[in-house]
Amino acid sequence: MRTVGIAELRPGDRLGKPVLGNNGIVMLEAGTVLTEQYISRLRALSVKYVTLSASPAYDALGDEIKNRASETAISWERPDIQAMKNDAKAREEAIKLVAEYADRSLMVEQIVLPFPEEGFRKRYRDILREIARQPALTEELGVMMLTDRILFEHALNVSLCASVLGTVRGFDQSKLYELTLGALFSDIGMTRLPVNLTKAKRELNESEMKILRQHTSEGYRVLKGMKEVPHLSAQCALLHHERYRGSGYPLGMKQEDIPEYARIVAISDVYNALGSPRHHRNAYGPAEAIEYLFASGNYDFESDLIKSFLNQIIIYPVSTNVRLSSGQLATVTETQGRPIQRPLVHVYREADGKIVEVPYPLELRTKANVVIMEKAGE
Repeated sequence: MRTVGIAELRPGDRLGKPVLGNNGIVMLEAGTVLTEQYISRLRALSVKYVTLSASPAYDALGDEIKNRASETAISWERPDIQAMKNDAKAREEAIKLVAEYADRSLMVEQIVLPFPEEGFRKRYRDILREIARQPALTEELGVMMLTDRILFEHALNVSLCASVLGTVRGFDQSKLYELTLGALFSDIGMTRLPVNLTKAKRELNESEMKILRQHTSEGYRVLKGMKEVPHLSAQCALLHHERYRGSGYPLGMKQEDIPEYARIVAISDVYNALGSPRHHRNAYGPAEAIEYLFASGNYDFESDLIKSFLNQIIIYPVSTNVRLSSGQLATVTETQGRPIQRPLVHVYREADGKIVEVPYPLELRTKANVVIMEKAGE
């Protein structure tokens, strides 16, 4: 049997356990074959999970993942994991940071929301609060924060980007919950690896990288053992390093064979990893991260997903001071409806250093020979 989220249900699935209402009354008996009407009714009643009888197709997928993951099974267990799970202070701080994130996130200033912002914030906030109400999940949040604050903050940023993409793709609240949960814990396997590798301030050699790549199968092991985590969410940990042409790991999956959630988390993970500092390198600039994603179309990621993602990204928000290829300094004044790297700017200093008393507009989308080079320091 397996526990799944409502968004995973398909007509023909068979219940392995009865579905109970809030009052304890059985709504659907074990053994019931689900129809579209039954599934719609469960959604209407805000049922989040059900237990299904295992199907042959599911068993085959589970066996493949289990067999492939065992090929690189980790031969150690971090001795301090349980102690970190039991750290009440860490759990409380993690819950506080997660609860505040949807409201304080500076990342929202760098994202174009093609839907009402307050509605999105509320849905996203509700998902994070639901996660923070579940003790097993908050234990893992505490472990992540104690292991590496950079990893913790990265996880929140990835969950936000994934949630935006899921909303753009029309996911309902149940699917958004599964996607956001999977994104938030996609790198949980990193907490089980040796700290001298995950926090190394140098490039890792090939044998060390082989160990580091095991965080996908180890993360899947951790999440799959938690009844609070739907199967599709757990898959995000295992498969978020798979790539469009099969060059990823651990299974070498290709194109549409990679589950949709994992594809969304993958691009969100890469974008945020490039734009954030790591123990062994500084952060890439926004333009560099964008160029990397453009170049990876139909190679690492499907082009349509990249376009959908980049349509929501603002790399130079309004009020940002920038240096132009012409040598001029300018302030970004408008981004809406413009190409990602060509906002409307107002020039306040000329290339020769002369201050412009009244900044004048420069429409970069019509100036093919002038581009933004970097953020200005003033």
